[in-house]
Amino acid sequence: MVDLQDAQNAKFQTLRLQRFYLAQLNYLITYVVICVAWVSGQYDGSGWLVLSHIGLGVATQLVFLALFRSNWNLRLKDPSMTNAQITVAILLITYLLAFAGPLRGSLIMIYANIMVFGIFQLSRRDFLIHSGLALVCFGALITIEHYYQTDTRQFTLNLVEWFILACFLVGLSMTASYIRELRERLQQRHNTLQAHQETLRGMMGQLQNLATTDPLTGLANRRHFIQEARRRMTLMRPTQQMGIALIDLDHFKRINDLYGHAAGDQVLQGFAELARTTLRDDDLIARFGGEEFVLLLGNTSIETLHQCVERLRQRFAEKTFDVLPEGVHCTFSAGLSLLQPEDDLEVCLNDADQALYLAKNSGRNRSEWHDPSYA
Repeated sequence: MVDLQDAQNAKFQTLRLQRFYLAQLNYLITYVVICVAWVSGQYDGSGWLVLSHIGLGVATQLVFLALFRSNWNLRLKDPSMTNAQITVAILLITYLLAFAGPLRGSLIMIYANIMVFGIFQLSRRDFLIHSGLALVCFGALITIEHYYQTDTRQFTLNLVEWFILACFLVGLSMTASYIRELRERLQQRHNTLQAHQETLRGMMGQLQNLATTDPLTGLANRRHFIQEARRRMTLMRPTQQMGIALIDLDHFKRINDLYGHAAGDQVLQGFAELARTTLRDDDLIARFGGEEFVLLLGNTSIETLHQCVERLRQRFAEKTFDVLPEGVHCTFSAGLSLLQPEDDLEVCLNDADQALYLAKNSGRNRSEWHDPSYA
C-alpha cells in the first residue's frame, strides 16, 4: 500500500514538473520580447534593467525548481504551488510593464496568459483574487506614472487599457469557473464509474467463486478440479508425473443417519480444514461430490503421494468433532493413481476409483494404489 502511494506521488510530481517546464517556455518568450524591445529602442530602460528582468525571473524560477526537486513542495497544502507561481509572475510582468513604453498595450494580455495556468488548479475564489491582484498592480502602475507624468491623454489611454484588461480577466474568470465545474463533474462521473467498475469486478469475483468453489467446505468443486487438472497437464514436461488420490469418508451415511445432517456437514468442513492445513499451497484438493474428495499433487511419485495421503488419513482419524459422541472418530479410504502427460484424465480418475474400491473392500481406513491387475 505504501509503495502504491509512493508511486502515485511520484507520478503527480512528474506532472507538476512538466507544467512547471511549460511555464518556463512562457518566461523564455517574455525574455525574448524584452530583448527585442530594448534593441529596437522601445524599452524605457538601460541594459542593466533588461538584465534585472531576466535575472529576477531566472532566480525565482530556480527557487521553485529547487522546491520541486527536493520534494519540499509535498509538505504544502497545494503541492503545485500554483498560487505562489502566479503571484510571482504577476509581480514580474508588472515590473516589465513599468518600462515597456509604447508596447505596454500589447503586453498587458500576458496577465491573462498567466491566469490560464491556474484554470485547472485554482478555485473560483483564488482565481478572482489573482485577477484582482493583476488589476491592482496594473492600476497602481498607471496611477504612479500619472502622479509623476501629468499627461492626461496618456492617463486616459492607460485607463482604457486597464478597463480592457479587467474585461478580459472577468471573461476569463467566468470561463475558468465553467471549466472547473465541468472538470469536477467529469471527475465525479469518473469516480462513480470507477466505483461501479469495482462493484462489478467484485460481483464477477463472487460469481467466479460460486462457479468454482463448493459452498459447504470452501474447497474447489468438481468442475474447477477438472479444468485445473487439465490445465496443469498441459504444463507438464515429458518426464514429470502428477499424483491423484480419490478420497471417500468411511461410513458417512451412518453419521448422517445417527447424528443428523448438521453433524455430517461439520465432518465435511472439518476434513476440508484439515486438508488445507496439511497439504502444500500448490496441492489441489476438491470436493468431488457427497463425501468424496479428490487430491492432485504435482511432480510427485507414488511413494510421496502415499506418504501425503497417509499423513492426512492419520490426522483425520485422530480428529475429534463436537457434534459426535466421545470416542467416535471418522476415517477415510483413498485410491491412488499416477498421471502422465499423455494420459487421459478420466481414465486416471477411473483407475483411482478402482483403487478406492480396493481400499474399501480391504477394511477401509487405508489407501491403496492402482494396479493394472485390478482393472
